[in-house]
Amino acid sequence: MKEKGSFELWRTDDVLNASLSGIWSGTVASQYSSEFIKQASMIAHAPWAHIVYLDSWILGTPEIEPIIQGLVKWCNNNNLAFAAHVYSRNMLKEYQLNKMLVSDQNRFVLCHFDELESAVNWLKANGYDAQYPRDELIKHFA
Repeated sequence: MKEKGSFELWRTDDVLNASLSGIWSGTVASQYSSEFIKQASMIAHAPWAHIVYLDSWILGTPEIEPIIQGLVKWCNNNNLAFAAHVYSRNMLKEYQLNKMLVSDQNRFVLCHFDELESAVNWLKANGYDAQYPRDELIKHFA
């Protein structure tokens, strides 16, 4: 298990994909936020979707919370339409994610999925082609 926090971001058409791992500090969250905005800005001229794989993400220190909340505000102001979170049920993870991401102000639909295939199908049903070749999924979401 990776303890130091890390992430990978990549775009596929109008979908911003992410894979997170380890324990996140404020530094990692700030780097993620900057790279996220850089990548998402390229597709934010129209509605877009986000899928993030969180099974390898452990948790974050409290200092990540305002950084991620700021990123959520940016998403609200920049056309994010759908966000899919993929991770096995974990009460602590769910608590911290909800604390950072769930708001009455959200303009996007946020859903949690236990498996990647369900998240991909949900995005496809909402008009976002998140289907990749199986070996590409394994590469990014391993």
